[in-house]
Formats: sequence, C-alpha cells, structure tokens
Amino acid sequence: MVALYSTTAVRDQITAAFPTLPGEVRAFAVDDGRRLTTAQRDGGRTAFAIPDEATAVCVVGGWWPYKDIATIDAALACLTAPLHVLVCGTPLDDTVLARWHQLPHVRLHTVPGPVADEILRLVYGAADAALVARHPGVGKESGLVMDAARLGVPLIVSEHDPALTARLADQPWVWSFPAGDAGALAEALDKLSADAPARPDTSAPSVLDLYPAAEQAAFLTTTYTRLLKECRR
Repeated sequence: MVALYSTTAVRDQITAAFPTLPGEVRAFAVDDGRRLTTAQRDGGRTAFAIPDEATAVCVVGGWWPYKDIATIDAALACLTAPLHVLVCGTPLDDTVLARWHQLPHVRLHTVPGPVADEILRLVYGAADAALVARHPGVGKESGLVMDAARLGVPLIVSEHDPALTARLADQPWVWSFPAGDAGALAEALDKLSADAPARPDTSAPSVLDLYPAAEQAAFLTTTYTRLLKECRR
C-alpha cells in the first residue's frame, strides 16, 4: 500500500497512525488553464446586477461542519461599508441567510447548488474576492483556495492551516485573517471597497502546487511506480 496526501496536515495525521506507510504530498486539484476572462467578470456583474463601483465577495461551496460560517456571520454584522455577498453551494442554512438579508450593509445574492461550471464562473467573476473561512486545525485541501488561484480571483482566507498560511504569506492576491476572528474579517471586508488585493497572475497556481492535468497524471503514474517499488523492498 502507498499513500498520496493532499496536504502536509493530512500526511501528518495519517503517518501518526501508520508511520511506515510510504507516501508523498501533492495537491489533488489540477489547473485547467481556464482563467476568468474580462467578459466573464463583466457578465457576472451584469447577471447579479452588481454595479461596477460596488464591492462584492463570494462564499462558495456547501456549509459543511469544517466551514466557519459563524465567523462570517458575526463579521457581516459588524460591517460599516456596503458589501454584495454572493453565496453559492449546497447545503446552506436558510436561517442564517435570512439574517444576512436583514443586515444594513449586506446585499445578498444566493445561488443554491450544485450549479453548472459556467454559472460558478459567473459567481467568481462577479466577486472582488473569494472568502474562505475554516475552523482552526482543518488541514484538508481547499478546492476554493485552488479555484481562486487557477481562475485569477483575489482571496480572503482564514489562517486555519499553518502550512497553507505559510505558502500564501506575502502573496499580493491574498489577505489572511486569524481563524475565528470576526473583527479582523470585518476589517478586511470593509477595506475591500478602497484597497482590494491584486488579481493572481499566472504564477499563482504554482504557489499551491497546482499543475495541469497532463502533468498531474504523469506525476501520479511515476510516483505510484516509485512508491510501489519502495514498498516491495
């Protein structure tokens, strides 16, 4: 048996139980090279009736237990500047969404999932940044962080995984905030209207070891062969 771990946190968790199991860390997601176009960004704003001068963030994906929706909830209640919030995914919490609808500075747009890829691209395209909030200690790979890098969307992300935080440190397209700190998140969201992060350039995927599908397939094949040989020694 050999193992391929999506993150160092997953590796550490598994090797603690199986210290002799050979394996290697490699992101599972791939870069399809289909960055958002200007037309898709403009189309996203038009589709959700978000003015060009307005500020918007997207919260993508189902609200699973490892997502820190409570911190987002508390941060949105503390906003001092208008913000469009695009929520896309399933499952969602209708009670929380109803509360967000009532917040004075939030303009909420909901797209219950699952949705087609072209719709998802419009959601990302409409946003000035993607927002990812997880509970401290969650170390599984984030497809949403990968989406931001491959699509070219600025990212606001919690510091829930030290290894991920270290990878993203000093990246101009990333703002991070302490996991669970609603005040720090609210400050970042308020700041968006005046000073948004830069859009990721084409080098962003490599920061997260995000490779094209063909390169990933070649890696999986060669790594499996090598690890299998090591396992048989």
